[in-house]
Amino acid sequence: MTTSTKNPAKKPELTRTVLKGVPASPGFAMGCVFPVTNRKISVVEETLPESRLADEEQLFLKAVHKTTKEVSQIKEISEGRTGMKDSLIFATHLMILQDPTLINGVLDKIRKDRKNARWAVHVVLGAFIDKFEQIDSPAMRDKAADLRDVYNRLMAAMEDSGPVLEDVATEEGVVLVGHELLPSLLMSIKPGQVAGLAMDTGGRTSHVAILARSLQIPLVSGLRNFAALVKVGDTVIIDGSSGQVVINPNQEDIKDFYKRQEIFERQRRELFTMRQLEPMTRDGKYITLHANIELPSESEKVTDFGATGIGLYRSEFLFLRNEAPTQDEQRDAYRYILETMHPCPVTIRTLDAGGDKLVSGITAVNESNPFMGWRSIRVCLDREDIFCTQLKALLLANTKENLRLLLPMISSMTEFRRAKACIVKCRKELEAAGKKVAKVKIGVMIEVPAAVMIVDKLAKEVDFFSIGTNDLVQFTLAVDRTNELITDMFQPHHPAVLSMIYQTVQAAHREGIPVAVCGEMSADPLSVLLLVGLGVDELSMTPWSVMSTKKIIRSINFEDVRDSALTVLQMDDADSVNTFMHNKYAQTIRDLGISSFVGQVDSSKK
Repeated sequence: MTTSTKNPAKKPELTRTVLKGVPASPGFAMGCVFPVTNRKISVVEETLPESRLADEEQLFLKAVHKTTKEVSQIKEISEGRTGMKDSLIFATHLMILQDPTLINGVLDKIRKDRKNARWAVHVVLGAFIDKFEQIDSPAMRDKAADLRDVYNRLMAAMEDSGPVLEDVATEEGVVLVGHELLPSLLMSIKPGQVAGLAMDTGGRTSHVAILARSLQIPLVSGLRNFAALVKVGDTVIIDGSSGQVVINPNQEDIKDFYKRQEIFERQRRELFTMRQLEPMTRDGKYITLHANIELPSESEKVTDFGATGIGLYRSEFLFLRNEAPTQDEQRDAYRYILETMHPCPVTIRTLDAGGDKLVSGITAVNESNPFMGWRSIRVCLDREDIFCTQLKALLLANTKENLRLLLPMISSMTEFRRAKACIVKCRKELEAAGKKVAKVKIGVMIEVPAAVMIVDKLAKEVDFFSIGTNDLVQFTLAVDRTNELITDMFQPHHPAVLSMIYQTVQAAHREGIPVAVCGEMSADPLSVLLLVGLGVDELSMTPWSVMSTKKIIRSINFEDVRDSALTVLQMDDADSVNTFMHNKYAQTIRDLGISSFVGQVDSSKK
């Protein structure tokens, strides 16, 4: 063997970089980067002669058939790997492929506009994707990824070039990195092949996140330009519990990684023992824990995480199509949820549309401030045809008598009474037509300061309150939570916000009705302690947050957190509240062993 006497070339020192994203699937992973890129899809618009239209129709229909077959196979694989419930994601893809609105829309583009099939798919499906992405909801924007997945497969089928996504790495233990990772990609990887996932887009509620959690693969999303910063050969550490990603970690990072990975595995085993336990404080105060869902299919997994009902189903998802859903279509969707959850209660919010939320049947209005414009209950009361169709569907679906009907963005007694009159009218019309209509509980969302100012009057006429803390904070503090320039001003622990929550609880309890909270505060550890102390009866959150919240509740004394809540109500700034709560409870929460699932309790957390 020949040995060189020359000094080996010194390897360039790799730059260590730390980024923060959205913790979408808990766990820890370390591995080499494997970039996943979408092949560029080039679509050219062609106006065709009559003689070519039949061939283009067949090209599209064959692509639909081929894609349907592929997705069906992926669904079958998913059933074996993630279970029947999470495989419903791909059932949604199949529904998209069978949607008459899509099929007929593309065929009309070909037949009437004489366009080529690929352009027709690009225009029609692209319009659906754009509609989802325009909605001011991370969960709704994440749903656009499912449509893009179908779009990519249809395009690939029409050019017969194979999958649009590049092949996944053949070596094991890699970290897949991409601007956007699609659900079908996760189903194409082999067990053990991928250690972790990181992507620029997405959030906790995306289908990729749901699948990643089912497959127990750590995922950090919302990293913005992460995919552009890394290259093949870089080593990365993914912390799916806190959302931190380290590029080219040093020895100290690696040592910390192994330590935290061991802690995570221990915590995960312990946390799953909480599912069947009661969410009761040590001194006997029961706090109801419900789950928020976006899709009817998600209702099947709610009880698996220890929730005892659905605290918020956002019904506007059903309207995100070219044509508004019929009364029968709505009834079937609502009934599926209600029957799946029986005997547990299900809270369904009526259509929250208009302004920035574009849905079928409602013409977009050009407003300078859509958050405070023509939206939500205001739209419904102006468009009683749409509102009453939904109300009748809800009433007919309530055969198990477990429906709680929630009216959003109520700001006056007039609005509430008009909405209630619509409900009464719909009930009478159904009964006059010979339909049996069960009694339904009616509640309002407390999410604007005006509702808090009249909360004592509302409490006399409703069956329950649900506080939407996201909007309540936004409207109370005049802070747009999507504006990065003022993110630090979005403070759920601001004394004004806490006082409004307490005022709402006091008014409700005087009338003997319960109060729920369905905003992001419900899953934050220190906020949970404050909400319980303020007297909130129910907390509703994403299903995967229920178990850790339950463990927090079971570790505390109600009398203690009530005293703490009354103490912070006397404080005059959010920093004082945060410091007090952190000093008193941070160590207690750390000792619970759930940091891998709720992140680190930080004194600066807003």
